[in-house]
Amino acid sequence: MFKLSSNRLPHQGKFVRWGILGLSSAPIFGTYVYNQGYRISFLQCPILHLTGVPCPSCGMTRAFMAIVRGDLHQAIEYHLFSPVLFVGFVIAVIHVTFELLTQRRLTTFYIECLKLKKVQLSIVLIFFTYYILRLYWWQQTGDIFFRV
Repeated sequence: MFKLSSNRLPHQGKFVRWGILGLSSAPIFGTYVYNQGYRISFLQCPILHLTGVPCPSCGMTRAFMAIVRGDLHQAIEYHLFSPVLFVGFVIAVIHVTFELLTQRRLTTFYIECLKLKKVQLSIVLIFFTYYILRLYWWQQTGDIFFRV
């Protein structure tokens, strides 16, 4: 299930893990900051801003904010996959922090599973099928405004 390497992390491996830690912790930290009332005006979806069409991840910021407030129902309304992605970020932060503290590579079942091409393809297909269904729903309800 979990296996700690006997070899120390090389310098490049540490550098990569610091990058992963920064990218994985940014949404968690950003969600906390946004829930405190701070806003960064230039952080808006460029696809939605330019076209009027929401991108596949539109709603994630609001959903993450709802998760941090403990409102899982609202989070799922904003984006169905937000709880899974949020937990993924938390796991990534814990995993990479552990590797950096121990200076060893940690092999886990979830990393091995995510390396499988079939799993990767399934995740992408499910995510974009959900996106297409959301676009259809928004078009039916009039919540989508195309800019031409």
